[in-house]
Amino acid sequence: KLVNRSRTARLTRHIFWLTQTSLLTVFTTYMDSKFKLIVDSFGKERFKFDEPLKGYTACSLGGPARLFFIAFTQTELIKIIKIARQLEIPYFLFGTGTKIAISDAGFEGLVIKNRTKNIQTLSVKGKVTKYGIGVDEALIEVDSGVSLNKWIEYLDSQGLESAKFAGIPGSIGGNMFLNKFLQSSVKSIKVLDSRSEAKVVNVDILSPKRHIILSGVFRVKAKII
Repeated sequence: KLVNRSRTARLTRHIFWLTQTSLLTVFTTYMDSKFKLIVDSFGKERFKFDEPLKGYTACSLGGPARLFFIAFTQTELIKIIKIARQLEIPYFLFGTGTKIAISDAGFEGLVIKNRTKNIQTLSVKGKVTKYGIGVDEALIEVDSGVSLNKWIEYLDSQGLESAKFAGIPGSIGGNMFLNKFLQSSVKSIKVLDSRSEAKVVNVDILSPKRHIILSGVFRVKAKII
């Protein structure tokens, strides 16, 4: 009887292992077919497979991403997120990597690095004097992937006030959820909502659970010399 029980236990464990292995194989094949669809949408050259993430984080930690993509424009960022949602591919998005910690186990899905970089002056207010046109204030749209360092460089090059943004690590997008100094200068924010629709919202209704920030419009004063 003891021998029979031992054989039954081993057989049960073997069946359980085969079942789990089969389920894992089916799941992997299923996910691979979805990954192929998203890769085909952009081209294989735009993706990295099993990419170590430690090279993209400030803490130099992070295992491999099953699929890794860098978005350089708002159009690309919107498209990749929409497709991932439609295919129900697990994904996460990050910017400069200064405020995240990733497990050494990595991520069995799509990792998107936001490197959108457009900065555009929308309008300026100023006064005409005998010395020319002086800028008092400017409205500037900044993509969410722009780092605070790049943002400060741009403001300095335009003679605009940048001191309040100094010393803040990370990107525009990540800091708009967290930083009061940044929020105080925001006129409006363009987001991708949970239904994958791009819309403009005010900072007071911004939610990290409902919104992915695409860009922000900032009201910036001229630098006082």
